[in-house]
Amino acid sequence: MAFLKNISLQQLWQGAVATFLQYPLALLSALLGTVAALIRIEIPYNKEHLYTYLDKLMLVGALGLVLFFVLELLVQKYGLDLKRRAMLWLAGSVFLVVYYLLLPRAVEERTFLRFLLLVLALHLAAAYAMFVNRREENAFWQFNKSLFLRFLTALLYTTVLYIGLTIAVAAIHLLFSVEVAGEFYAELWVSMVGIFNTWFFLAGVPTRVSELEQSDQYPRGLKVFTQFVLLPLVALYLVILYLYFGKIVLQWEWPKGWVSVLVLCFSIAGVLSLLLIYPIRREPGNTWMRTFARWFYRALFPLIILLLLAIWRRVSEYGLTEPRYVVLALALWLCCVALYFLLSRLKNIKFIPVTLSIVALLMAYGPFNAFQVSAWSQTNRLEELLQGSGVLHNGQVQEKHPKVKEDVAREVSAIVRYLAEKHDLHELQPWFKQDLDSMLASKTDPATWSSRARADEQARLLVERMGIAYSERYVSVDTDEVLYFSVVPEGDGATVVDLAGYTYGMRFNPAGAENQSQSEYLLGKQPLTVKLEHDKQQLYFEMPGETLTLHLLPIIKQLEKKQGRPLSQAEMTFTVEGSKMGIKLLVQDLYVAKKDDYRIGNLSGYLYVKRKE
Repeated sequence: MAFLKNISLQQLWQGAVATFLQYPLALLSALLGTVAALIRIEIPYNKEHLYTYLDKLMLVGALGLVLFFVLELLVQKYGLDLKRRAMLWLAGSVFLVVYYLLLPRAVEERTFLRFLLLVLALHLAAAYAMFVNRREENAFWQFNKSLFLRFLTALLYTTVLYIGLTIAVAAIHLLFSVEVAGEFYAELWVSMVGIFNTWFFLAGVPTRVSELEQSDQYPRGLKVFTQFVLLPLVALYLVILYLYFGKIVLQWEWPKGWVSVLVLCFSIAGVLSLLLIYPIRREPGNTWMRTFARWFYRALFPLIILLLLAIWRRVSEYGLTEPRYVVLALALWLCCVALYFLLSRLKNIKFIPVTLSIVALLMAYGPFNAFQVSAWSQTNRLEELLQGSGVLHNGQVQEKHPKVKEDVAREVSAIVRYLAEKHDLHELQPWFKQDLDSMLASKTDPATWSSRARADEQARLLVERMGIAYSERYVSVDTDEVLYFSVVPEGDGATVVDLAGYTYGMRFNPAGAENQSQSEYLLGKQPLTVKLEHDKQQLYFEMPGETLTLHLLPIIKQLEKKQGRPLSQAEMTFTVEGSKMGIKLLVQDLYVAKKDDYRIGNLSGYLYVKRKE
């Protein structure tokens, strides 16, 4: 209570202004990303072409926030004057403009992964930017401890404040019948995270390194959390993984693919635990911590071997992809970290963020980055399959060749589709005498497709040009057989559906739990709930007094016969009628996992409803 008595609105305002003056461009970047996100939420689905620009602005805003934060730390470290500070601002702004201009037209998975790696590198740089060429290990630890606790505090304040405001708005809506748009709650959360959370966090960043070096503060709550929560969990994971390692050795079998994720999670939790207990590990009474610090990296080596075996099996059988590349790079990095702390006399904890930031940058932009190496690996794998089947001879695809086995055709289709979607098929041009652009030309305007549908069509054209039966299905060691169906919009590319008596139209993409997804709509004053049962292949439309069911299994079986081409709107439009309402559903994208049975992974499109009362 004494703390609250000492705070006034004037002090809060002065603190907010001081924070803005200390981190002006970081906060402006956060504002840019937040405004872009708010506009994206408000934009209706018939203006989806604007999403790509807003997505890129959100990426630039998030990147600018971290970039200018790091630059301000450098300003504080070197005591730069306003002129040099402005030069850093200019350099950072130019970098962001160039980054925006170099972003592809649409933000796809590859773009987002590269962005995440760059942001990770900058976050790690923020951890050590003020401590380059310095020996203040205690100051380094105290600084990052403060950042860690400030982040958790900011997240707690943001969450509590958001929940409180949400309840208040809901109360106004229920008590006073004030209409509240469904997008309001998402916009409120985006605003709280983008502006309030960022401002609150930056207001508590420590800057005086000399004082940090002399500090010996260690929060009791942090010690309790580490000693009685985090370390026991790490020990439990260690026991489980060693038991599994022993099982593999005794049964002489390959490790399962998901064990790599478990080993990485264990390693990250273990390294975090070591960093959290670093200042107190040698204090009297902390024998358990001291033992853990001494033996953790030794115990990590067998698990690193397990991790390398798991990823090597996937790579040897199915080639490298970006996720496998990242796992492999992290495994090698863990090995280097373990060797450093076992063999080095310095054992400087700054080694962890410095080396990981370098690895992240190399994975994203290095000469052997994840994307180039994955494309090279899959192209080589494709070449081996084609040569082994007699399709490729002397570097040229043969017009006449033996019939390709079904499993090989499926593999070839999957690789070509992967290259079409994530890389560039022109890398395969030397295998063909005909120009690839003319070969991949379709009667249907590619501009009307989604990127995934365009990749499917290009892959189909290229595989059939090889004289191989194209398979829309693909098999992975990590998933079941997957069926994908997509619709090609007609006309100029816009999705146009004749309402023909249907009163309401809305975008449809149910989301929720693993086995059941649902969407809620308000049609006038009547609620409509749409539930998707993934395993039962059933779609339910519920309004007061009536429930309609659309059985998807017969639809899926019919669509399965039409594999290998994008489908028309008529083929992907389904209706169901009841006594009180009628439903028309235009499916744009449908994913189905097939093993012993069918299971719907995702379904999206447009929903049209008419009332009969």
